[in-house]
Amino acid sequence: MKVNRRHDRAKELIEHLLSHPDFCESDGVAYELLKEYFRGSPIETLRILLSSPDDRLVGEATWIASELPDTGKPLLKDVWGLLRHPSKKVRFWAILCIQLWADPSNGRELASALRLVDDTEKGVRWQAMGFLSMISRERLEAALAELRAEGADSPYVCELDWLLGPEGDDPAQIVAGLKAPDSRRRKFAAAAAFRIAKTSSEPLRCAASADDPEVAQFAGDMLKRIALAQPV
Repeated sequence: MKVNRRHDRAKELIEHLLSHPDFCESDGVAYELLKEYFRGSPIETLRILLSSPDDRLVGEATWIASELPDTGKPLLKDVWGLLRHPSKKVRFWAILCIQLWADPSNGRELASALRLVDDTEKGVRWQAMGFLSMISRERLEAALAELRAEGADSPYVCELDWLLGPEGDDPAQIVAGLKAPDSRRRKFAAAAAFRIAKTSSEPLRCAASADDPEVAQFAGDMLKRIALAQPV
């Protein structure tokens, strides 16, 4: 009976959002809906918002999804399709969903997310670099296998080979990658710098002063993240 009440409350909130899309980003209803999912309301009800023709509603729904832990994984296929959504907000949060939920069996989803290092929007590219920095080696290998299956001429195959090879663990090679003429290689090098930061922080510090402003900002943000995680 309790679950039914939770379901009814979630339904009411979804109906409110559908009826008032102009206020969906400011009236706090999306946050209330998120709390209902944490209380046990079926997350499948979020699909009606994820598939909405209104970009604002999809943006709020994708943010809600990105706040869910492993319980959100049934929505993985729904969110995977949103990596190609016209809204940069949707793509930004969709990457985080893939980062949270996709495992090595989800090579297609992982490969799709990493491609967004070349997105048209700076914020989405930043999120994709974070994705490359934080997912496990096993998941990167699954993405590489998927990309190879799609066609060996993919430029991302070359970059992942570099990241997963000895170069991606070598501080000197990473610093050289940060100075590469190709912007994609510089982004992968920035991700590599974060991945080895626990054992060698110098590449990430070099990245924070790189000539490429996106790489420098990303590396600076990651250095702050590391500092905040350290005990006082």
